[in-house]
Amino acid sequence: MDDDEELAMLAKERAMRAIAARANDGGAMAALLRKKDAMRARETSTPTTSSAYYDDEEDASARAAFPMSFGKRERAPVQAVASGAGDRTRDDDDVVVPAANAPTRAFDAVPETRDDDDGDDVDEDDEDDEDDEYEEEDAIPCAAEAVMEGYKKPATCCAVDRSGVRMAVGSSDGVVRLYDFTGMKRDLRPFREVHPREGYPIHAVDWSPTGDMFVAASGNWQPTVHDRDGVELGEFDKGDMYIRDLRNTRGHVAATTDVKWNPLDRSTVCTAGEDGSLRLWDVDYLGDARGSQKAVLKPQQIKPGRVQVTSCAYSHDGDLISGGITDGSVQIFSSKGSQYRSASIGLVLPPSQQCKLDNHWSFNGRPGHVFKGAHPAGEAVTSLAFARDGRTLLSRCEDGTLNVWDLRNVKSPLKRFDDLPTRHGETAVGWSPNDVYFFTGVDAERDSRGGTSGGGVCFFSREKLEMVRRVSTPTNCIALEWHPRLNQIFVGGGDAKGGEVRVLYDPKKSMDGVTKALGKVARRTNEDFARIDIKEIAYTPNALPAFQEDMPGKRKLDSKDIARKALRKNPSKPATTHDKSGVLTGGTGSSLLTQHIMRNNEELGEKNWMKMDARESILRHAEKAAADPKFTKQAYEHTQPKPVWREEEKGEESE
Repeated sequence: MDDDEELAMLAKERAMRAIAARANDGGAMAALLRKKDAMRARETSTPTTSSAYYDDEEDASARAAFPMSFGKRERAPVQAVASGAGDRTRDDDDVVVPAANAPTRAFDAVPETRDDDDGDDVDEDDEDDEDDEYEEEDAIPCAAEAVMEGYKKPATCCAVDRSGVRMAVGSSDGVVRLYDFTGMKRDLRPFREVHPREGYPIHAVDWSPTGDMFVAASGNWQPTVHDRDGVELGEFDKGDMYIRDLRNTRGHVAATTDVKWNPLDRSTVCTAGEDGSLRLWDVDYLGDARGSQKAVLKPQQIKPGRVQVTSCAYSHDGDLISGGITDGSVQIFSSKGSQYRSASIGLVLPPSQQCKLDNHWSFNGRPGHVFKGAHPAGEAVTSLAFARDGRTLLSRCEDGTLNVWDLRNVKSPLKRFDDLPTRHGETAVGWSPNDVYFFTGVDAERDSRGGTSGGGVCFFSREKLEMVRRVSTPTNCIALEWHPRLNQIFVGGGDAKGGEVRVLYDPKKSMDGVTKALGKVARRTNEDFARIDIKEIAYTPNALPAFQEDMPGKRKLDSKDIARKALRKNPSKPATTHDKSGVLTGGTGSSLLTQHIMRNNEELGEKNWMKMDARESILRHAEKAAADPKFTKQAYEHTQPKPVWREEEKGEESE
């Protein structure tokens, strides 16, 4: 083999190893690489063997790994290696083949392979021994955790798109925080905060199958649809609260409690509301004049009266829709079929208040499965979750119970778990990616001493139907999601002091997500500038009295000037004194306008007539009035009688 062919083979092998590393499924590509390493080891141990056979087999293996034509091709199903689960058999080429009844794992790391330059052979027996020593608890990625803080109230719901790139977290403070794992730094901060409805808590969020939109349900009647960056695209229609028949309303007439996106249909969304109905929506008709409602699902009444639908869930194939009712039942509807009838009015018209002739949506009031008495009446079913087989259902309730149901037996659950306290209507329940475990969250409990024992995440085995592990959290555990691609568990919770999101992961088995963000250093803030507190008053040096200097040629201020200057700086608090008469006056000798007028009118000071004798106060004007009788001259000059004095007689004088 010449140098060009050797280089081409090396390039093919490196490409195969890169594809196997990205697939991370332990399937055909990884088996082909192990087979190739074993052949190389045998070739080096037996040099007399002809290499032509191996070269032809390597070329055939490489051609099988790469596509040789365009268009659709039928591929053989690839099964993941079940490490430590069930019996395993081996063929002559030492390729691991799972047994027929062995469960498969959705996340198994590709066996490590070494480059050709190392010169060391891979010890396959050691790898097989490590797989045989696999323990169940190791499948739960909880070896490490990362905390996302900054929540004022508990985080009640979270959802990660299928690609594992973006996450939406809703909280009781009415904010939906968006995280981008590709651009996230070590500080784990969201890149955007969205307020769907001011003042309403967020009950549920969910991503579309394509990951380009998400829907948020709050205490408002109308859930909102947002694009990938948080921009609102529209809202669902609002119903008429005065119409009693729910099938004749074009939307919810009470607050929405849960929302789920169809796992296969990008345009269909299911919502649950406190008005007692489930509704299907078409997001392609948001803002249309006729509305975007597709169908109305009305649960069967167990007892007369109004009920609420507190949770909903889709099966993995999108054929079944389950709803949790406050009357204690869990009802399952078909997402399509002959049960759906047109909601338009027929020949017999109802009263005019409920007459709607243009109902273009369908109506379904016949559930396929009804689990009566699944939970106590009056308690809210917080969450529902289907297994991948479509026959097993989990139901979580506020009464602290978790039921495992088989759709083939609606009378009694397979298992009921008690002592799982929760006080939140959004407490989630879910399955592991391979359906080996199911999990739920519990709230923190108060002990006899007044403290709290802390919440946690409880993991149960589906095969044994018993709790296998509990991961403790310092606060209440509400929102949960185990992402199959990232192999990371997102736990949202909190208490009255605030909220947080904890991410449980395994550094060896988890990939991307927060593990990639923790390796990026956050941008440092510039601390070269001095800290400036705007609340404090800043003084310039020349404004301080110790640094003030007299200007050249300026007269030196005396005490009166200083007092006058101080009065001008703070005129709202003038210095006041009392004069000799006891009247309040200004401290610098000035007076108020009222005091000035009274002083000029001789109403203040020594000339105040109120402090003088009445006769003296009148006679002091006599001389002035006689000299210039300006007030009486015109009135009495001609009419005033002249005084006639009696003349003295001379005789009397002589006597």
